Amino acid sequence: MERVELPQLHEHPLIPFNRFVLTQCKACNLLSDDYGYIYGGYRCNELGCEEIMFHKECFKPLKEINHSFHPNLLKLIIPTLPLHNSQSHTCFCGYSFKAGYCCKICDFKLDLKCARRSNTRALPVNSYGHEHLFKIVSESYRGRGEKICKACGYQECDQYVTHVDCVDFFPEAYHTSHPQHPLKSRRGQVPDYAYKKCLLCEKGFRQFHLCDVCNYSICSAYMRNPPPLNIQCLKTHEHQLHLFSRLIDFTCNACGTQGSRSPYLCLPCNFIIHRECIDLPRVISINRHDHRISYTPHLGHRKLKCRVCRKEVDGFYGAYTCSKCPSFAAHARCATRRDVWDMVEREGTPEEEEIAPYEVIDDNNIRHFSHTIIITYKSTRMG
Repeated sequence: MERVELPQLHEHPLIPFNRFVLTQCKACNLLSDDYGYIYGGYRCNELGCEEIMFHKECFKPLKEINHSFHPNLLKLIIPTLPLHNSQSHTCFCGYSFKAGYCCKICDFKLDLKCARRSNTRALPVNSYGHEHLFKIVSESYRGRGEKICKACGYQECDQYVTHVDCVDFFPEAYHTSHPQHPLKSRRGQVPDYAYKKCLLCEKGFRQFHLCDVCNYSICSAYMRNPPPLNIQCLKTHEHQLHLFSRLIDFTCNACGTQGSRSPYLCLPCNFIIHRECIDLPRVISINRHDHRISYTPHLGHRKLKCRVCRKEVDGFYGAYTCSKCPSFAAHARCATRRDVWDMVEREGTPEEEEIAPYEVIDDNNIRHFSHTIIITYKSTRMG
């Protein structure tokens, strides 16, 4: 298993992953409480560090970038060790950071979070009654006047301004998952004709983005952070997988459970999968079995029961099995529950050899590890 190290960000080596995780990137969100989906990146595989995850772009950032926030080339800033003694910088958004980018010519700086923002983000014309095109301004407006951000109402600046994060509030915007029509920003009650949950994540919403023509609605989290349209994960499937962003009833090939919307699929192979089942761990240890268990794409015609939920395992879909115990099986969803799995992947790590607590000398004698002298069995009859 590939391992990479960057001690400026984390003390342990990290492993790459391709699964979708709702979490906090420990690099770009270091000084923020923002949570969002990471569509593949790097994670710590040490026990107790299961929440340590990074975007690919944050863990292996480019040494130099061009960004629409600034006309000049930006150079990578990497903190020195130890981290608490490294220099802090101030991003143009006003927040402090230790890892990010700076301009070689002027004092302009970007933290990793702002550097990840789309370089092609375009704001619509005539939004909120304003007659001019919007442009991204590379400076902070905090505390410089009494006018407000026209999108969110925050009192901030001395001219007409909209926060970069407030693009979600604009009346209309296009989204990569639905390029046919613009999505209209809505708040409050969902119209009777529209779906009441996000088409991508199935969560309810108060603020949402809706296409009236196609009855296509998504939440603000996915509006800000679109899922990838294509995914290449050879551990999951030999071909590239494509997002099918609509309501559809299906059975996931990886876990055998039902889904209702926006799976990833391979049409030539008739392969379909939940987004959260992409890149399931291959070898794990769980608290319901003594040995390690491995993911198997299908079990065949064997009739087995899940050792976690005690329900039947459908052998034509993915599940976990034990190489030492032929009768063991566990559903993919059951085996990877947080109260069952320790979140550590064991692939490529040798399993500890099982050592018996005693050595059999003959039918009546054993040598136990806790005693240096041979122990003899004696039967005592009562009565």
